[in-house]
Amino acid sequence: MRRVLAILPYVPLPSDTGGTLRTLELVRALASRFSLDVLALHRPGNDAQGFTRWLGELGVPASRLHLVDMPRVAPAETLSSTRAFLRGTPLTYVRYTRQRLQETFRRVMGERGPFDIIHFDHLHMAQLLPLARELNPSAHLVIDEHNVESQLLARMAPLSAAPLRPFLRWQFNRVERLERECVSQADSVLACSEVDAAQLRALGAKQVHVVPNGVKLPDFVPAEKAGNDLVFVGSMDWWPNEDAVLRLAREVWPLVSSELAPGRLMVVGRSPSASVRALENERLVVTGSVPSVAPHLARALATAIPLRAGSGTRLKVLEAAAAGVPVVATRLAVEGLPMVEGQDVLLAESPQEFADALRRLRNDPDLCKRLAMNARRLAESFAWEGIGASLGEIYQSASVTTGNMKKAVGTHIVQ
Repeated sequence: MRRVLAILPYVPLPSDTGGTLRTLELVRALASRFSLDVLALHRPGNDAQGFTRWLGELGVPASRLHLVDMPRVAPAETLSSTRAFLRGTPLTYVRYTRQRLQETFRRVMGERGPFDIIHFDHLHMAQLLPLARELNPSAHLVIDEHNVESQLLARMAPLSAAPLRPFLRWQFNRVERLERECVSQADSVLACSEVDAAQLRALGAKQVHVVPNGVKLPDFVPAEKAGNDLVFVGSMDWWPNEDAVLRLAREVWPLVSSELAPGRLMVVGRSPSASVRALENERLVVTGSVPSVAPHLARALATAIPLRAGSGTRLKVLEAAAAGVPVVATRLAVEGLPMVEGQDVLLAESPQEFADALRRLRNDPDLCKRLAMNARRLAESFAWEGIGASLGEIYQSASVTTGNMKKAVGTHIVQ
């Protein structure tokens, strides 16, 4: 059995963001197919005990979970963090270069290595890639790019407040440089869609595999009858989601709220900002964290996603599709997903286009039913079980180095 080390930027419980959901499901796939160790940063609010139990149920003992306590502020590491910043590390990536993390990584490699595959979850953790190459030269090194991080920043900058734009452009330059360095050094890179895969190849990635985001189908049962609410699902501490919600509430909802009565606009997701909280009234509900988004989708007429920035693919779209909820979205919101206008989704860009699409859904039950059925069928092709099996096949056939040769176990040897 191949030995895999997964390096995570957080403990993925609670799994209340798209990123943590993807991380959790890919770790599940690895744990069920390989001998797995996990090195994870333990941040405030993470459920380390729950994650330890969850891994144990998958056959990964607590001795193979290696946690690194990562407080937001680490005075003892100020000097090393400053050096990393001066060397060109992007500002929000500096904490992932801390000496404590590198020391734990060295210890894990010394006590548990060597590994056949080292899986870096997010670009942030791929900063350890050169050290991994030094300590475990035989390993196949893989980066899971949840987003093309530089592309995400490039899309955010022109939409941000004018005083922030110079900082975001500066950050973009640093992130793009880091992303080019990391993906070009990795043996393989995982992308969420063919769109992202093309961008990663342009950045220098040698081998890119599309491992899409997925959905847990049993969690979502399409309702027999369309509901009344308009729902937006997403973590509110991610700026593109906050921007989309503010746009939806201020520019779209006033155009259709009276026509969608008694339905409400439901904003569902953790960590709403003061600006989002200020939107609340009797017809606009901000829930904050919820145990499951499924009950809110079960009461929905539609989900509206006026997203203007992002990368990767949106789990909120797949969850709505699995729940049989019609999706009205910008083209960017469904980027990378095989959704066809008028068949699986209604596309809209301007507030008026969103309003017109929502009116169509309210007045045309047959259209609602057709979109819901087609979207559910599409979601079934994105079940996590199948995605996990595909990841397992990729890692089973990945080449590892033996001496000066590359060897794909069970297949053939190539130079």
